[in-house]
Amino acid sequence: MTNGPHESTLDANGMRFRALRWEGAGPTALFVHATSFCADGWQPVVAELQQAASPSPRAVATDQRGHGGSDAPADSAAYQWTRLAEDLAAIASKLAAEDRMRSAVIGVGHSSGATSLLATAGMHPERFAALVAIEPVVWGEPMSGSTDSFAGSSFLASSARRRRDRFASREDARLRLRAKPPYANFDPVALDAVLRGTLTIDGDGVKLICPGEREAACYEGAAALDLWPLAAQIRAPLLLVLGERGAVAPALRDRLIATLPSVQIVTIPGGSHFVALERPREVAAAIARFFAERR
Repeated sequence: MTNGPHESTLDANGMRFRALRWEGAGPTALFVHATSFCADGWQPVVAELQQAASPSPRAVATDQRGHGGSDAPADSAAYQWTRLAEDLAAIASKLAAEDRMRSAVIGVGHSSGATSLLATAGMHPERFAALVAIEPVVWGEPMSGSTDSFAGSSFLASSARRRRDRFASREDARLRLRAKPPYANFDPVALDAVLRGTLTIDGDGVKLICPGEREAACYEGAAALDLWPLAAQIRAPLLLVLGERGAVAPALRDRLIATLPSVQIVTIPGGSHFVALERPREVAAAIARFFAERR
């Protein structure tokens, strides 16, 4: 039987972060969500992982700054991806200090969370024993005259600013989101978990904890990060989990393979960029195999 998470807070990098923790006798694993999501979205993956991995990991999922129950600075510059990486460095250091058996943790991230983890592992190679990057946001050098740090970042920011952020109820939010992509393809348990962590009571209804303007600042904050020089400093082995219909271009996938010292790739059939929320069982099985090899 899988033990459920308990909620706690972590003080790191001058901020307070909400965290979900699962007990386990295995290595400490830090789970980092994508932009506009939350720690709760990892619950189906961790539940499956605790059954598939032996020993089960001591898992910690955090809400990134501006998301869920974590601190939310008002300044848009606070959401530069270099700032997110600094947060993760401080959190990883704190978790390693709690683990008497190990001085480094395993980082597991999705989308922008995976990218921030890669940057952190480049800044502080000693902090991570291994990395799992699920559909990381990676990009080459921007085209001359472009303000986008990665393809579509301006479009995503613009879309976020137009996003509906209030609903009549959680059930109303679930029904509306379930009717359109990418949520239409989410595992139902994962969607419910995401809604628990991203919505809060607002009068007679509910609203998004991370409003559109803040989400847009997160997309625009990617411009502050130059990933490739940092990626060249990574020493931890990497598991790259991709969706069959994912967003990582083959040329950038190959560049990661050439840059990092040890890369394994698992492609999940039918998965998109949101494969961790669509196929939690398959993603957890891939992570469990990777953990077993690291043991």
